[in-house]
Amino acid sequence: MSALYEISNEYAKLLNEDIDPEMIADTLEGMEGEFSDKVGQLLAMIKNDLAYSLALKEEAKKLNERASKINNKVDRIKSYIAESMETINKKTITSGVHQVTSRKKSVSVDITDLTTLPPSVCEYETMIKADKKEIKKLLIAGEEVSGAALKYGKPSITIK
Repeated sequence: MSALYEISNEYAKLLNEDIDPEMIADTLEGMEGEFSDKVGQLLAMIKNDLAYSLALKEEAKKLNERASKINNKVDRIKSYIAESMETINKKTITSGVHQVTSRKKSVSVDITDLTTLPPSVCEYETMIKADKKEIKKLLIAGEEVSGAALKYGKPSITIK
């Protein structure tokens, strides 16, 4: 059996030749059948690969959840050790091949009401955002929009 692109190329080639359509009707019909069979095989492959991909994503999700639980456990143990070291006022502890050093507590700022802050401690941002829907309408209508152009994607299919 030929590859899909070979069937497509031969079919297009026959359509573009100056041969009486009645003479090549049987050939085209046979090629359409072969094309349809090949597409059917490829669609079955897609279905299998999508199912496999979904199974892999589900397994990855489970593994990520397990890893997250382990990381949370490690964080809780670290906090427990840090709090215990602070309780006994110890900066460094050596235990076998392990050494733990306590650090000072970090200090951060919690903004409780942004609107009441003095302007001297605020930064201002201005953001320009393009209205892509409006630009698309204008470009499709034939108008020129400086700094924008239509971009066409690849052909796609819908599988039912």
